[in-house]
Amino acid sequence: MADVRGETCRAYAKARGKTVKPGTIRRELATLSKAINHWHKEHGPLLSVPEVTMPDVPAPRDRWLTRTEAAMHLAGALGFYREMWCDVSTRREHFQWRRNRFAINRHLARFILLGLYTGSRRAAICNVQWMPNTAGGWIDTQRGVMHRRGKGVAETNKRQPPVRLGRRISAHLARWKGMDDAAREEASRQAGEPVSTHLHVVSYMGRGVASVRTAWDMAIDNAWLQPEVTGQAAITPHVLRHTRATWMMFKGIDIWEAAGALGMSAKTLDKVYGHHHVDFQKKAAEV
Repeated sequence: MADVRGETCRAYAKARGKTVKPGTIRRELATLSKAINHWHKEHGPLLSVPEVTMPDVPAPRDRWLTRTEAAMHLAGALGFYREMWCDVSTRREHFQWRRNRFAINRHLARFILLGLYTGSRRAAICNVQWMPNTAGGWIDTQRGVMHRRGKGVAETNKRQPPVRLGRRISAHLARWKGMDDAAREEASRQAGEPVSTHLHVVSYMGRGVASVRTAWDMAIDNAWLQPEVTGQAAITPHVLRHTRATWMMFKGIDIWEAAGALGMSAKTLDKVYGHHHVDFQKKAAEV
């Protein structure tokens, strides 16, 4: 405990900063602080409770997708890629879409659409299933609601409330469910007994996935959405959540309703995305 002081915390942050991002360092030091406080409360008391010095909060990311970028990314997930060339005489760049059937990742297409239309976090999307379960969320097709948490799972600081599903994503989900139900029945028929496949909304070869990183990077390359091409920050799965929040602000959705759908506080939504709202400082600007 005597080693926990401002100097050592700053040295730790500097050393870790060579390999990880500032947000990761803050989480690690926050975990240390909670562990110290827990020990003080449950096994102490400590004669002196050291204070963990935290690095500054990193600026929030403002990377989100335009609808054109979202469509291009979705096309990349379905195996389409842009073949580009330059006309030597006019020096104009041209491109046309082609398709590589070996680069079709339908599970990623589902992931992207769920991210864009629900704003859910990566883990919630990967874990959601067609039926109620205790391991992850589930789709209530009758009520048109996506439950982000499994039944009986306690809420955490990263809130995961249910989210209502709009007409567009509901149509996709109905089609996907029909496909997965048929695939499960066929697999059961061939096995001669019921099998547990195609239970997850986002599945690869009938099984749920923990990550879509490989397929994600392939789709980014297919669509030419790399940072060196766009001149912007890299597009990560979490950008889908940023995109959903930004699009709702563009449409003028009430802050409280949007925050409830996203599973974040209205304060955070207003602070990070409020400047995108169609009514942002509208009255103040006219004074």
